Amino acid sequence: PTAATSISGQEDCCCAMITEKLEALSRDLDARFNLKHVHRCLQTVAKVLVVTTFVEDALRMVLTFSEQQKSMVVAGWQNPVLHTLLPVSSLVVQFTGAILAVLPSDSWRPEAGCYTLLAWCLWHPFMYRQETNCEFVLETLTIQGGLLILLSHFMLSRPDANQPLIGCNKSNSPLHKCANQLQALGRMLLVAIFLYYAFQKVHSYAQHEKIADALVRAAPNITEAYPQASSWGSFVVQGLLIVVVLYMCSLVIIGMKSRWIALFLALVMFFSACYVHPFWIFIFSSKEYYSEGVAGMEGDTVDAFTMSDHQRYFFFQTMSTVGALLLLVVHGPGNLSIDEQHGPMQLPTAKGDA
Repeated sequence: PTAATSISGQEDCCCAMITEKLEALSRDLDARFNLKHVHRCLQTVAKVLVVTTFVEDALRMVLTFSEQQKSMVVAGWQNPVLHTLLPVSSLVVQFTGAILAVLPSDSWRPEAGCYTLLAWCLWHPFMYRQETNCEFVLETLTIQGGLLILLSHFMLSRPDANQPLIGCNKSNSPLHKCANQLQALGRMLLVAIFLYYAFQKVHSYAQHEKIADALVRAAPNITEAYPQASSWGSFVVQGLLIVVVLYMCSLVIIGMKSRWIALFLALVMFFSACYVHPFWIFIFSSKEYYSEGVAGMEGDTVDAFTMSDHQRYFFFQTMSTVGALLLLVVHGPGNLSIDEQHGPMQLPTAKGDA
C-alpha cells in the first residue's frame, strides 16, 4: 500500500506539473497574441468558411444563369418553368441563409439562417440528381454537421440561456440538452466524408487484391513480370492510414481530443482542396478536359470554363468542410463528450478579454 500510495502521489505530482506548464505556456502565448482575440477571429473565419459553398453556388446562379438552366435539363427536370424556378430559388435560399448565419448571435436570425441552410442541404442532392453520388452526399452531410455545431452555439448564446462563450457549467435545462444533442449529432455527421474516404480505400484495396489474384492464377509468372503486383509496402502504408483515419473519426464522435483532431483534419482538407481542385488553373485555358465526379457527366469532354466551374464548386464545398471542422475547434465537443462533459475548455489569460 505504501508503494502504491507513493506511485499515485508521483503521478498526481507529474500531472500537476504538466498542467502548470501548459497554463504557463498559455499565459505566455496570450501575453504575445491574446488567445481570446485569436479565438474570436477563428470563430469568425470558421463561420465565413462554412457558408462559402452556399455563397459561391448562389453567385454561380447569377453569373452563369443560362448554364444553370441547362444543368436543370441535364438533371432531368422536364418542365421548362422549373429550369428557371429552381436556379432562382437556389440563389434566394442559399444567399439569404448564408447572410443570416454569419450575423451576430444576439438575435434569432443566425439560428434561422442555420435552419434554412440545413433544409437546403437536404434538398440540394436531389435538385441536381446527385443523390446516388456518395461523395457528394457525404460532403453535404459533413457541412450539415458543421451547421449543427454552429446552431448549437447560437442556441447556447441566447440571452435566456445564460451561457458564456468560454467557461461554463453543465446545465440540465431543456435548451441546453437540445443544444448539446445537436452538437453531438453534428460531430457524428462531421466525420461522414472521412469515413467514406476510409471505406473507399478499403474497397479499392479489396478490388486490387481480387484483380491481382486473378492475374496470378491466369499467369503464374506475373509477379516476375510485374513486381509491384506482389509488393505489400504500399498496402501496409494505406492500411495504417485507414486505421489512423478511423481512429481519429471515432475520437471526434466520442468527443476525446476532438479539437486537436479537427484542427489537423481541417489543415489536411485545406491543402487537399488546393491540390485536387485547383480551379484557377483552368480559367485561362483553351483545352478540353474529361469531366470527373459529376453524376451524369462522367467521362464527358468539357471546355475549360465548365471544368473550372465544376472544380470551383468542389473547392468551396471542401472549404465549407474546413469551416465545419474549425467550428469544432472553436466551440469544442460540448457536454455530451469525454473531454468537456463539465463545460467548455477555459482559456487562462493574462490580459482578460481586452
